Amino acid sequence: MSSTLGLGMKRTSVLYTACLGFAAFVGVNCSQAGPGGPNQNNAGAAPMTQAGAAGTPVAAGGATAGAGAPAASAGAGGAVVGTGGASGGATAGGGAPAAAGASVGGSSSGGQPAAAGAGGTPGAAGGGGLTPADIVPGLHGYYWEGTCAGSISVEGHNCPMSDSNPSCPSGGINREKALMVKGTTGTVYTINIEVRGVIGTRCYKDGMRASSAAINESGNNNWWYIGGVYANQTGWWNTYELHVTPSATKASGEDVYYFNGSGVMGGNDCEREATYLVNYKASFQAKGGSTLTLKVHDQNCKGQQNCGSNPDPNSACMPRTVDLTGMSAMAPSGFTQPPANNTYKPQWMLIGVTSITSP
Repeated sequence: MSSTLGLGMKRTSVLYTACLGFAAFVGVNCSQAGPGGPNQNNAGAAPMTQAGAAGTPVAAGGATAGAGAPAASAGAGGAVVGTGGASGGATAGGGAPAAAGASVGGSSSGGQPAAAGAGGTPGAAGGGGLTPADIVPGLHGYYWEGTCAGSISVEGHNCPMSDSNPSCPSGGINREKALMVKGTTGTVYTINIEVRGVIGTRCYKDGMRASSAAINESGNNNWWYIGGVYANQTGWWNTYELHVTPSATKASGEDVYYFNGSGVMGGNDCEREATYLVNYKASFQAKGGSTLTLKVHDQNCKGQQNCGSNPDPNSACMPRTVDLTGMSAMAPSGFTQPPANNTYKPQWMLIGVTSITSP
């Protein structure tokens, strides 16, 4: 029943949006980072800088955002947020200020990832060897928010993700954040991470699921997915993607990983009008000098709010909190649960780097 209800809600959304004129969010940030502002690329449109959304205060070390939205972005928020360095980092998006109301520091409440701040993030345990500050300073403590932003009409537990667009662009919307891998150019590093948060479902194919367990409605889930592509290329539910370019595992191309691989193609857990808790550890490889791109794609510019596992769009929104006890990365300064963005309760994740090794 939940799957049917979810499809009905998103289908209505797509048709309505099409008449007017589409996770996915993306936001990541380091809790120790300096000021950072979101940036974004929209499918079917020219790249643009995305304004930060008014709402949840973010990591320490940043100045209060300016009152003006960045050029080519009048939306109230972005998708992925995050800086990767120590306090005092440079503002992302060419220095464009975030929208009024958001304090921008280690991560922007806008959800769209910001550029890495200057300096290194304090590293996780590394046995006196490699630390996140050495190799991936922008990833440790990355706060990734599926910020609700835009003016398109939504219903039920959905929230807009169209940003400054008056309607959803053809092909949906992409929110992306690039992080550089440091270290020795060409050297392969194994990066071990932990992920906690509350996010929506999506299915992928031609890759490998980290866990074959069914969705846990009230507890934690492991939705790490290695390789592959979208199970439904035109699916409406937002993705959470990590692209490593160039590939560290093959001769050419890139490596791709997904954070919300909730089920298998054709199953009932691919596209639900609901959000769930995730808590897992995972690993991926990257070469020194390569680029990590964190991406959210949403086909109809509408995401699910943090309203719980009840897929009934008419049910009360019951935001859930996440236990961050013992996590290697700290949440951004001023972070409170559940995060709120104006009248919406966005999805979010926090990424910590637990260790880094090199063959």
